[in-house]
Amino acid sequence: MKNPTKIHLVSEISGIINAGKNFVLIKFGHTSHKTLEELRRDLRKNQSSIKILKNTLLEKSINKLSSSHPIYLKIKKTFFPMRETSAVLFFEKEWNSGLRAFRTFMEKEKSLSFKFGVIDGELYHASDMLKIASLPDKEQLMGMIVGSMKNPMSRLTYSMKYHAQKFVYILNKKNSQP
Repeated sequence: MKNPTKIHLVSEISGIINAGKNFVLIKFGHTSHKTLEELRRDLRKNQSSIKILKNTLLEKSINKLSSSHPIYLKIKKTFFPMRETSAVLFFEKEWNSGLRAFRTFMEKEKSLSFKFGVIDGELYHASDMLKIASLPDKEQLMGMIVGSMKNPMSRLTYSMKYHAQKFVYILNKKNSQP
């Protein structure tokens, strides 16, 4: 006979994963409860959350979703069966700030690492998740683009004005001499 509590948990996990569309599975190893609470607090500041769950319940949830979505079928074929302790990061609004917060926390706590992630409907392995988490945010990228576009124009303007300014400087020096 099936346990109704576990059936409810599987349907709850399936609903959260299906509704969120952006989630990352992490390995937390021998991390203390105090450290996980600090991580939870940091993630909450970035509109993200973490849920620790059993691998079997996650596998059943993914199996349930794999019939309707090909990405979950790919997860099932690639990453199952799972062996290490797992937790899921969910992102409410922008996933990049939550990923960056986890990455900075992961640098302090060496027992945390990525397993895989689904971002904007694409499946990424752990190495790709590290690269994505290290990307600058949208505002920084826009600033870098504007700066790179402005730099050649300002250099061109300076180079065109340089000889004229030098000529004016020489004339002023000549004019000031008796």
